[in-house]
Amino acid sequence: MSLIVEFELETPILRTAASAIETLRIDELYRTEAGEPKLLFWAMGEEFTAFERALRADDSIARFAELESLAERRLYSVVLSEEATTKLTYPVAAEHDIGILDIVVTETTVVRARVPSRKALRAYREGCLERDVGFLVRRIYQEHRTETAQYDLTAHQREALLTALERGYFEVPRTVTLSELAAELDISDQALSARLRRGQTNLLWNTLADDSS
Repeated sequence: MSLIVEFELETPILRTAASAIETLRIDELYRTEAGEPKLLFWAMGEEFTAFERALRADDSIARFAELESLAERRLYSVVLSEEATTKLTYPVAAEHDIGILDIVVTETTVVRARVPSRKALRAYREGCLERDVGFLVRRIYQEHRTETAQYDLTAHQREALLTALERGYFEVPRTVTLSELAAELDISDQALSARLRRGQTNLLWNTLADDSS
């Protein structure tokens, strides 16, 4: 049974920016066509003028863009600087089959992840330290095999898939648009599209691809 591990990372990524806002919640991490790592995250707070000044001053950020503005939170994308890229621990997590469930940045960077074994956790910790990224475990507990966990779905992915199914998004023709669904879930079109894609991928890997018959 997999372990759920909550830990702190002492990383320079988004540290300056995070000091100017209440909370950052990382939604996606991917690469541009040019191979640059990009983060998609929600910033939650009130002082967004000061926050964007902090974004410009943050050495871990090469450039950023505001994607969506809602009450007391905004969605941003940032391309990381070359120096910040060397501090990314996501490739180490992927190498050891560690699934990142949640990343919240406040005064510290707190990560919640699904880890296949303590051996994998030790290897990930070593990879963090090799990158001069501090690592501190907060708590470890066993994952309960709920329906969501069985198919490796996050709670957000399950919510998005069920809402899309119930509202007719998968019907032909569709009875609801992606934008309408995104508004209902209070997220951006881009974030919902990524959430549906990842959720469907997890379902397929854990059903059809896992069928040995």
